[in-house]
Amino acid sequence: MQNARFAICLAPTCIFDPVMNTATAKRLAKILIVEDEVIVARDIAQQLQGLGYTVTGITAQGEQAIDLATQQKPDLVLMDIQLGGVMDGIAAAQIIRTQCAIPVIFLTAFAADDVLDRAKLTEPFGYILKPFTERELSTVLAMALYKHQAEARLLTTTRQLKALSMRVLQVQEQERRRVAVELHDELGQALTAIKINLQLGERFKDKAPADLYDENLRIVEDALQQVRTLATALRPSMLDDLGLAPALKWLAEQSASRSGFEVKFHHERSLDRLSSETETACFRIVQEALTNISRHAQAQHVDISLRREANHMVLLVADDGCGFDPPAMRERAATGASLGVLGMQERATLVGGQLDIRSEPGQGSTVELRCPWRIQGATT
Repeated sequence: MQNARFAICLAPTCIFDPVMNTATAKRLAKILIVEDEVIVARDIAQQLQGLGYTVTGITAQGEQAIDLATQQKPDLVLMDIQLGGVMDGIAAAQIIRTQCAIPVIFLTAFAADDVLDRAKLTEPFGYILKPFTERELSTVLAMALYKHQAEARLLTTTRQLKALSMRVLQVQEQERRRVAVELHDELGQALTAIKINLQLGERFKDKAPADLYDENLRIVEDALQQVRTLATALRPSMLDDLGLAPALKWLAEQSASRSGFEVKFHHERSLDRLSSETETACFRIVQEALTNISRHAQAQHVDISLRREANHMVLLVADDGCGFDPPAMRERAATGASLGVLGMQERATLVGGQLDIRSEPGQGSTVELRCPWRIQGATT
């Protein structure tokens, strides 16, 4: 039997749950075998099935391997370097790597330097030398799957962070523009009016209209109210002065008055003041959830609850609206298309919490934040 060399290729479309056990991962992993020696291919297939993996097919052609990898999207491809036909295994692996972002691990008895140099271009995970045992094969497959899982999570996180960074800059500029417009159009005009009135009073002195000073007082009162409104929009003072529960109650009332749905807020009266980071995260998550409900849910009733469970704080926002498809929402969030959801998830992560969003079409939706209970002044 001629010397056979193989490549293990991971498909980027396979995402593994980090809490999934090894046996479950094996049952879900699909493997395509590319080998021109029929006996060797059958032996590999039997070993893989004995290890708990699913073999999706066997082929001896590099060209067909590319087609099958594209169509079947296997989780792994075992590829012999020496194949019948025009294309060898390294060339086929390179195309699969380029088109599908599939990393490679070469399994080989020996290889010349020029072959290894070509193999390096496919960015291999590493090499395992033949002859190999079933345990060695199992270890390589498990490590390859684990590394792919880590790289997939890293890639997703990188894309999300990039989208969030862009969104932060956009929101920052939008907020600056809004504040600038408020200062120019509202406070600027008020101060200009006061200046004109003061100039008139100085010009006419004792002959100035009697109501000129009253008008100045009215303009100053309006300007002060505009400043309060602007400051509250940036960050409600009651969040710092009174705590999370009063701030959420105020937010609920404001959202209900603007959007027309009924909001009920439930909380434990004996709640301690939480850490500033936790209170801010909770407030912003509820703010984003209410904004989404107002824009998309067509809800009639919204329930907000804040409670303590052992050493955790639990925050719930539930509505009776039209609902949505959670997998589609998570897909949009993973690609950066749903930046509001990404923002909520990021805030939950920053306070060591977990955000769970549940919904079904026509059944409303629920946003649940569960995070450690940290009171003000407590050390972590």
